[in-house]
Amino acid sequence: MRKNRNTSRGEPSRPSGWMRWLTIVIRTAHIGVAAVFFGGCVLHVPFAQLAGWHHLTIATGSGLLLLEWFHDPQWLHRGKGLLTLLHVGLVALVHIAPGLTVPLLWGALVSGCIGSHMPRRFRHWSLLYGREVWEKR
Repeated sequence: MRKNRNTSRGEPSRPSGWMRWLTIVIRTAHIGVAAVFFGGCVLHVPFAQLAGWHHLTIATGSGLLLLEWFHDPQWLHRGKGLLTLLHVGLVALVHIAPGLTVPLLWGALVSGCIGSHMPRRFRHWSLLYGREVWEKR
């Protein structure tokens, strides 16, 4: 039997084809530029040489946030949104505690991977609504 999400609680429908591809392209770019930035930090490359990669990482990450919000305005209180807040918070701490850059970026990497790949029941679990509800057609 086919399952549909309960849209009465603001749960999103599947993204359109173009939006899914745009998300894939931006996520791939984000992973690539973040990898270069992270690798430079691990290898102690001077920040001046990494500034462009830093800005590209912020730009692509912001693009992902905007696409997620556009697709699901309720995402912030879901598991995927909560892990995104943790991810962004860890990265923001780099600017406050630069001596902890590498461990904080490792934490951001782990939280980003978990947020992207955890099972749907956790990604879509909501602080406001609890677990995702499915209706039978």
